[in-house]
Amino acid sequence: MTPLVLLIPDKPDAERDAVATAWESAGGSVSRIGRFWEPPEVDRAHARVYGNDTFCLVLAEKLALHLVSPHDRILESAPEALLHRRLRITSLGKLGGEPFPVFVKPVTPKQFKSGVYASREALAAETHGLGPEVEVIVSEVVTFVAEARAFVLDASVKTCAIYEGSADAEDAAQFAAQVIHAIELPRTCVVDVGLLPDGRWALVECNATWGAGLNGCSASSVVDCIASASSAAP
Repeated sequence: MTPLVLLIPDKPDAERDAVATAWESAGGSVSRIGRFWEPPEVDRAHARVYGNDTFCLVLAEKLALHLVSPHDRILESAPEALLHRRLRITSLGKLGGEPFPVFVKPVTPKQFKSGVYASREALAAETHGLGPEVEVIVSEVVTFVAEARAFVLDASVKTCAIYEGSADAEDAAQFAAQVIHAIELPRTCVVDVGLLPDGRWALVECNATWGAGLNGCSASSVVDCIASASSAAP
């Protein structure tokens, strides 16, 4: 079987370098690309991508690759027992009635900065130039005393680490496993969970494996996840 080649940005990055080393140790090869908008000729059947959103999205288009990603509206399908906060999806034009401060995040990633907005004016300033039809996720503000990242493959947590605060990574992994079986997820993704002050874990968000940093997770444990996160489009 031809080894898979991992395409990553050529800029030094400690986490990506760790993934590259683990990838090569697992028998694959790594190609570091600078001008990703003009990628070198590669066998796309054996090419996989890992890096920032722009890098992976452009390469996926240029090389006709399929990227595995959770649905943008995935949090809407999560039960409140996992979220532990009120959450809804609406549009900028229909946003009204929420008491500020409030957490606002674009449904389509990167349209504007996600975060807690202290006032309607602050949100309007951040979203200036965007149309009223832009969909947003709105939720009440909660405080997490710790946050953890879990890499998931085939309905199993492959590795989990605390990346903010202090908590038990095994507890975080067990909660992430509950999330996996409660909502419909793609074959691979990352599941971020947070620890509330009262000791309950809550689902923070789900993101694509191909663009997710390690955040303390084992590089060798994510290789199979990354290998499954992209492939040649049919």
